[in-house]
Amino acid sequence: MSDAFPPSPATPIDITLEHSLYIGNTITSILFGVNIFAFFASVYCIAHRSSDYRKGQRFYVAYGAMLLVLVMLQVISGGLWGQYMWIDNRNFPGGPLAYYGATQNMWWSVMAFAGGAVANILGDGLLVYRCFIIWDSQWYIIALLVPIYLASSVLAIMTTVETALPNSSFAGTTHLIMPWVSLSVGLNIIVTSMICFRLLRMRALIKGALSPEMSGVYTSIAAILIESAAPFTIIGIGVVVTQARNTSVGLAFAYIWGAFCSLSPQMIILRVSMGHGWLKETVKEVNTAIVFAEPAQRHAQSHQSRMTAHTMSTDSSPISPRMAANKSDVSVKMDMSTADVQVVSLV
Repeated sequence: MSDAFPPSPATPIDITLEHSLYIGNTITSILFGVNIFAFFASVYCIAHRSSDYRKGQRFYVAYGAMLLVLVMLQVISGGLWGQYMWIDNRNFPGGPLAYYGATQNMWWSVMAFAGGAVANILGDGLLVYRCFIIWDSQWYIIALLVPIYLASSVLAIMTTVETALPNSSFAGTTHLIMPWVSLSVGLNIIVTSMICFRLLRMRALIKGALSPEMSGVYTSIAAILIESAAPFTIIGIGVVVTQARNTSVGLAFAYIWGAFCSLSPQMIILRVSMGHGWLKETVKEVNTAIVFAEPAQRHAQSHQSRMTAHTMSTDSSPISPRMAANKSDVSVKMDMSTADVQVVSLV
């Protein structure tokens, strides 16, 4: 109970760090509710689609369920940790933060860390896969991403194992935590940039090829933010910066980042289940639309320029029959040139 130890005075720095822990834990619980909604909304959407579509989305349902379980482990362990630290052992020698540091290898701490690490591995893996799909399944696109992903995953596993060892502490695992988080955030920055560039380029190319409704579904600002996991990347940058500067808000950023390891992939799965996410078939359809629209657009532009030249010729002074024939030859050549079009690749 709280009277098991004599009272321990708290410094202003301790209070600030405790605020950071409390805020991070509270926001994680709120994001857990968003995770629950996103998962069951995905299941509902998939359940009301055709049987063929449901078979193809079983992978995403299983993936979302695993992510939900992992973030639930983080929330449960965070709640237990808060109870033991702030209520049951409030007067632990050195205060709640000393208790927090002394119980890094307890089962609830290891469970929270393992849940976050596995969620990070699964989330990064889904982002790399989505980048591969959006870039038209070009293997060379992920040639750089896969080694970074594997290195980050190995460091995540090593950090979790070291955390569970006897007499381990947060300070003792920093040499693994910072490289792991930095690699994961660096991977997110690269993937987010690649997906944003690809979708923005597609948005410009398909503006005249698809209807405004369809173009908005796949290339709107919301679609780009969710598909690229931009919020997850921004929070990850905040984690690296605050941890590198050793600020008190670093703990809050770390908790929130751990929750987004599950939430960002969950939102992508929700878009896919609603039929708004990018799939292999979607990329092929968009490519086909652009291939057919490009010659038509060029023909329209050529026709407009030809009409402009004709108008200018009729407004000018009278010309000889020989010059008119030459102009007719030029017009025929312009017509023939429109047939020879080049299909511009999206990549």
